[in-house]
Amino acid sequence: MKLMYSIGQLSKKTNISVRALRYYDEIGLLKPANVADSGYRYYSNEEAQTLRHITALKELGFTLSSIKELLTSEKELKEDRWKSYIEFELEAIANERKRLDNMERLLRTTHHAFEMKGKVDPDNIFLFIQSIQRPLIDRQSFLDLHFTNDEIDIIENLPNLSTNDPRNMEWAKLCHDVKQHLHEPPSSEISQELAKSIVEISGKWFQDDEHLVDKYWELIRPDKGEQAKVFGMDAETMDYIDKILDYYILNIEKESQRKEGGI
Repeated sequence: MKLMYSIGQLSKKTNISVRALRYYDEIGLLKPANVADSGYRYYSNEEAQTLRHITALKELGFTLSSIKELLTSEKELKEDRWKSYIEFELEAIANERKRLDNMERLLRTTHHAFEMKGKVDPDNIFLFIQSIQRPLIDRQSFLDLHFTNDEIDIIENLPNLSTNDPRNMEWAKLCHDVKQHLHEPPSSEISQELAKSIVEISGKWFQDDEHLVDKYWELIRPDKGEQAKVFGMDAETMDYIDKILDYYILNIEKESQRKEGGI
């Protein structure tokens, strides 16, 4: 005599709710071995085993309709359907991973942009989406056109606002401070502190290659009336940075001459 379980017992044994078991019966996915005159459903070990298969397939991402089709297939068709369903799920997972990766990059970019400006406009987010979706070949073509292989290695290692690089927050906070003091005179103490921080950061990130810094700076400079090519680096901001850096470097040169002259 077969060991039989009531629907409640099977639910407890498999940790599948009674409601789900009733639904499986309704859609023909898992029929009970016997239904008593009273309407009570009873299941054998065979149905319990099938239920384990259903649960495993659900964990793999299979829909109930695809599970039902698979379980009711003729034996010779099952292998092909197994392969087809698994390949479909793998492709779906890959697409979802790509979507989530892009979403993470967009959120990180937006987060760092907010730190820079204290706000993010819808137009900015649209530009971030375009940047993330831009083919890598376009970026590579630009780099190949303007930089040597050694320079490209340095540029490729610069912080990217869409990543979790801690340097992003360092740069975002510095940009925020710069934008807060755009109308400070270049000679002011705060302007010169900002200039010092910019020089230190650019030295580290560009490996003290001043020629590359100058080349990169000019390439990202927007033309008059043009939008920023690099987020946060609009014409007004870049003009202010130019002025405070010129003053900072001039003072360094004067100090160096003073020391050399023994004054």
